[in-house]
Amino acid sequence: MAPNLEIETTRSAALAAAERVWGWEIPIYLFLGGLVAGLMLAVSTAVLTLGRERITAAMKRGLLLAPVLLSLGMGALFVDLTYKLHVFRFYTTFRASAPMSLGSWVLLLVYPVQLGLVLAMPADLLEPWLDRLPWLKRVRALAEASVKRLAWAGLGLGVALGIYTGVLLSATVARPLWSSGALGFLFLASGASTGVAALMVLERDRAMQGVFARADITLIAVELMVIVLWLVGLMTQGPIYREAAQLVLSGPYAPIFVGVVVFGGLLVPAALEAMSLRGRALHSRWVPVLVLVGGLLLRFVIVYAGQDVSFVKG
Repeated sequence: MAPNLEIETTRSAALAAAERVWGWEIPIYLFLGGLVAGLMLAVSTAVLTLGRERITAAMKRGLLLAPVLLSLGMGALFVDLTYKLHVFRFYTTFRASAPMSLGSWVLLLVYPVQLGLVLAMPADLLEPWLDRLPWLKRVRALAEASVKRLAWAGLGLGVALGIYTGVLLSATVARPLWSSGALGFLFLASGASTGVAALMVLERDRAMQGVFARADITLIAVELMVIVLWLVGLMTQGPIYREAAQLVLSGPYAPIFVGVVVFGGLLVPAALEAMSLRGRALHSRWVPVLVLVGGLLLRFVIVYAGQDVSFVKG
């Protein structure tokens, strides 16, 4: 395709490119949203495969942290909004084809499911509140009776929330680095990995640490594969896409992306987790911290680098 045709875009794309630059608020929002999605996926999977009785204290703490983290992420998004008083308009209509509209409703549904899962867990953390609030006991009994339904809902919403954080960027067609369907799956895999990593930091049970380590190794492998597919997809398209990909491969963002995200946040943790499973290294909570740092910087790199190259020149 001729270069002049390749960079020709619609008026809407030009307007999108002219919007103000996204700052730190967006990558923080995307990271915390993905982390919450990962926590929901991990705990929901544990409930369905191991049973409610096998849920550890670390998983309960993760569930309790999830709505707090999601609220902090939405707070960061609110700070970024230009017209903050218009935020209620996200909930006056529903458009399944609009990522922001769809994501807003997904976020709204996540909260009651998280609360239901918290109440359905063994009640050691909630016992003082259950004694003071009789109505909460009735709600908890309902949640316990519906724990598998809540876990399935948690899986579905976790997937939707994880993918949404990537689709939010890929729907911005004026940015070639984001113009890829792989971003949704990349952020889903990364979010799932960071969720498992967060539980590994909290977990005290050695057997469950091993379960989380195996899951994280698998998720890291999937994330690396999606990163390769995303970059190959960009490099095999036109010059503007290759220019965008070079920003993270050999340009100014390469040291962070290749050195910190891929090597320090994915390859090194996976190798150390594999060694700990084979008894060649002790389990260390610093290993999953590397995964969390890598997941955060992945979003910063993609958001910032994506704004450096546009289809619209000017």
